[in-house]
Amino acid sequence: MEVKFVNENDKTLVQLSGELDQFYFDRFGKDYLEYQPHNQLTGLAGAAVAYENGEPCGCCCWRALDAVTAEIKRVFVRPEARRNGAARSLLEAIEAHAAASGCHRAVLETAKDTPDAVAFYHRIGYTVLPEGFGPYMGDANCICFEKTISDGTMR
Repeated sequence: MEVKFVNENDKTLVQLSGELDQFYFDRFGKDYLEYQPHNQLTGLAGAAVAYENGEPCGCCCWRALDAVTAEIKRVFVRPEARRNGAARSLLEAIEAHAAASGCHRAVLETAKDTPDAVAFYHRIGYTVLPEGFGPYMGDANCICFEKTISDGTMR
C-alpha cells in the first residue's frame, strides 16, 4: 500500500471523491444532495490517495476547522479494495499531516446508516462526539467522531 499526498485538483482525487458522492447518492438518494456543499474539494489543508499495486484505491483529506482541529473529509476506499488496510493507511497519513501542521484533534462525520464506517472509526480510536460539530450539530442522520492526534508538542 502506498499513500501519496496530492493537491485538491488532482484528477485521481477528484475521480475518487466523485465515486464517494455516487456511493452516498445511491444509498440515500436526493437526501444526500443537502450534504454536498460540505464535501467540496476546496480549502483543503491536505489530501492523499492510496495505491495498491500501482492502482488508485482510496482517498482522504483534511481541512482546518480551527487552529487546533482538523476536520477529516472524503474518506473513501473502492469496494474491491476494502479490508486491506487502505483506509487505515490513509487516515494515519492524514492525521500525521494534520498533527505536523499544529492540530491536536481530528473530527469527522459520517452517515449513521453506514455501519462499516462507524465500526471502522471506533476501531481506530475515534470516539463519538455526541453534540456533533459545525453543520452536523443536531443532524439526526449524522454521527460525529473525534480523536486526539497530538499532544500539542509538534507546534
